[in-house]
Amino acid sequence: MNKQSFTTTLTVDQSPKAVFDAITNVRGWWSEEIVGHTANLNDEFSYQYQDVHRCKMKLIEVVPAKKVVWQVLDNYFSFTEDKTEWIGTNVIFEILKQDNQTQLRFTHEGLVPDYECYNACVHGWTQYIDRSLFSLITIGKGQPNTSKTAYTVHEVAARFHELAQQEKWFEIQDELFANEVKSLEPANSPYFQSTQGKVSVRQKGEDWVKRIAAGHRLHTTAPVVGGNHFAVGREVDITVEGHGRVQINEIMLYEVKNGQIVSEQFFY
Repeated sequence: MNKQSFTTTLTVDQSPKAVFDAITNVRGWWSEEIVGHTANLNDEFSYQYQDVHRCKMKLIEVVPAKKVVWQVLDNYFSFTEDKTEWIGTNVIFEILKQDNQTQLRFTHEGLVPDYECYNACVHGWTQYIDRSLFSLITIGKGQPNTSKTAYTVHEVAARFHELAQQEKWFEIQDELFANEVKSLEPANSPYFQSTQGKVSVRQKGEDWVKRIAAGHRLHTTAPVVGGNHFAVGREVDITVEGHGRVQINEIMLYEVKNGQIVSEQFFY
């Protein structure tokens, strides 16, 4: 096994069988929209989140309460130039009884630092294994994604883009913002002040929208993702009570943690 391949380990109080059952319930921890069978040898299933990521897996080894291995038959990332990444790699779940506990060792064999997707994939697997699968095993409820529920930074960015193209900014706040989100404005902004907390951020937006008399141009670019941040460009040409015709060309930077936007910062 390549020593550089991404791996993470969980230790739980549940039995090896309970861990095995959770692993094979892929809809319960990765995506509710998995298509296909996920529990038996030679089963094949497909995963997709919007146009960000899709893949096809085959179960090539299944040992009840001990081991599950998926082989990646096909894969696509919208954010990598190399469209062959993941294809032919193996996703391995190894279960080991240790005294009164059970250890799960997860390895994506072949997912190495040289991969263009490595950082994004590590963030993704960390969310779905360390948090979602762990939660499914220990309390019976995971955190799988859906077409409208995002957890990784690329998923959040894609959902943000989908809603931003429809100018659904309050829906973005409701769906994607953390309760203690920070909203940071330029120090000398003539329009807004920085604030914190989902309620305060919402109020700031509502107060601004009430003052808009006319919209002449509203445009948001596609997001660019880096690490646990993504950024978009925003062009606004509006008429605002008390300010007249306002034209803003800005960069909007968002930080994502645990599947939620924890800060937004505006540069204009």
